[in-house]
Amino acid sequence: VEKMFRIVKLHEEQRMVYGWASVISENGVPFVDSQNDIIESHELLKATTEFMQDARVAKAMHKGSQVGEVVHSFPLVAEIAKTFGISCDKEGWIVGVKIKSDEVWNQVKNGTFKAFSIGAEAERVEV
Repeated sequence: VEKMFRIVKLHEEQRMVYGWASVISENGVPFVDSQNDIIESHELLKATTEFMQDARVAKAMHKGSQVGEVVHSFPLVAEIAKTFGISCDKEGWIVGVKIKSDEVWNQVKNGTFKAFSIGAEAERVEV
C-alpha cells in the first residue's frame, strides 16, 4: 500500500508549508512505506532529533541545492501525544518548512509539489 501524506497548510505571507513528513502508524497499525519499511517510534524520535540538530535542509525531491529549511518539527508519537493530551489517529513527524526558492514556492502553490518526502539511511532489520 502506498500512501501520500499531503501538504495540509500553506501560509502565503510567511512562505511556510505544513504537513506530515512521515507517518509511522495509523489507528495503531504500523505503516508500511513504499520501500516496505516500518519505522518504530523510538527510531523516529532519534532520527528527527538528529535531523533538526544537524541538517534542517529542504531540497526539491532530494536533489540539488537547498530550497528551504525545516523550521518547525514535531515528532508526534503515542508517548508524546499522551503526555500532552493529544488525540490523533496517526503517529509520525509533522513539519513546517520555510520555502526560500521562488520556483519551488510556485510549484507548491500550483500543486506540482503536493506532499513531503523524507530521505534517510538506515540499517535494515528483518522482523
